[in-house]
Amino acid sequence: MPVTTPAAANARVTLPALAAQAERLIDLGVHEVAGLTARDVRDFAGAADDAPGSADCLLAARPDAVPASAIARLMSTGKPGFIVEDMQDVDRFVALEGVAVPGPPLYLLTDLDRGDRMANWSPNEASCLSASLR
Repeated sequence: MPVTTPAAANARVTLPALAAQAERLIDLGVHEVAGLTARDVRDFAGAADDAPGSADCLLAARPDAVPASAIARLMSTGKPGFIVEDMQDVDRFVALEGVAVPGPPLYLLTDLDRGDRMANWSPNEASCLSASLR
């Protein structure tokens, strides 16, 4: 019997234009947490928007400039975001060894993969798959 993959696992998310992403980050106050001005964020998005391959990129801030705990407080679906008690170390999570995070406070992410095919997998199972794909 062939293996089937749910359609959601193959769904590609279309991201807003970089200018719209910049405005959303500004509206949330991410620029203030990062020590940037709103103009800094707009200028970065504007310059990046002119670069080849910038479509479907995600505008991101370095984790050391905007820690996950600060981002959580800025998220909302009618109620403010928060960090649960057993995740107080979330700001100490770092990129995997061998993954270089760009130097500037803002950068673009390309070829995003949410890992939907690994839903309900343990971190060890997911890392074994990632290692086998390298």
